[in-house]
Amino acid sequence: MSRKLLINILRIFVLAAVIITLPIALRSVYWTSVLIILVINILMVSSLRTIRLLGHISLGHVGFSLIGAYGSALLVMKLGLSFWIALFLGGLMSAGVALALAYPFLRVKGAYFALLTLLTAETFRLITWHWPRLTGGFWGLLKIPSPNPITMPLIGTITFDSVNSYYYLTVVIVALSLFVLYRLERSRLGFKWRAIQDTEALAQSVGINVMWYKALNFAIACFFAGIAGALFAHYQHALSPDFSARFGVLMSIYLLVYMVVGGDAKFTGPIVGTVVLTIISEFARELKEYRPMLIGAIAILTMLLMTEGLIGLPNRVKLWYRKLLKGTRKVRGSA
Repeated sequence: MSRKLLINILRIFVLAAVIITLPIALRSVYWTSVLIILVINILMVSSLRTIRLLGHISLGHVGFSLIGAYGSALLVMKLGLSFWIALFLGGLMSAGVALALAYPFLRVKGAYFALLTLLTAETFRLITWHWPRLTGGFWGLLKIPSPNPITMPLIGTITFDSVNSYYYLTVVIVALSLFVLYRLERSRLGFKWRAIQDTEALAQSVGINVMWYKALNFAIACFFAGIAGALFAHYQHALSPDFSARFGVLMSIYLLVYMVVGGDAKFTGPIVGTVVLTIISEFARELKEYRPMLIGAIAILTMLLMTEGLIGLPNRVKLWYRKLLKGTRKVRGSA
């Protein structure tokens, strides 16, 4: 076994230990709640980056999260389905809608695609606002039940009514989702997505069905956005279509900022950006309406000073350190 592999395994074990012990160490319902939203946002931003593999920027990812959230909640409340089935079906609903919209949407690029997704997300939000009989309208959808208990051998029955138990459930589901997204990116499918991003005409000339693979990418990304939305719904026990709430334009912008600040060149970039900016935002809670300005300032500075995002900071530090050593050696040599 190589040294690099051992180091990677050690890192995974340390990270897993930190994730498992965090709620116990914090002993705070509030901070555990922050961690749950943080983990859900990591899935949102990571799935948003999947669309970025095609070279597109989506400003309407929250709209597909809304479909998963309301879809899962209504399936449980209206039809009596189990959370475990409704969670998956909520993701499928989001993916189905994305697949239906993929052909007209993915024919355009750049600002046009971003604008289309933004307007679509707002359309979804307004539909929930003006459909009170189904979604609760502006009052919101209330009393969304917690996930059904599960029984495991040697452990017994596990319920998800407490904040800590829901945190671990969210971590497991999001970790599995991230693993799938990572493997897809490293597969032949991911290779074709990057080929389409680099040169769409060339990819088509070598036999790649460009529109199909772009549509598949969009559907997969929106499926996981739907999963994130369902997790959010069953944790909050309520959903609101208010403009400033979870499914508004501001949240779409935040997701994009998380991705850009973290760096979208690597899979771990959006995760780092989400963690760092969420923690900064929480500690800056006293600033209230000035928090968006603070996040915006951090995003601007990051793009100006570190074009590759926070994920490139270790390499930058190494480079600065090497330059410092060279400068020190030159001074000593001249002396």
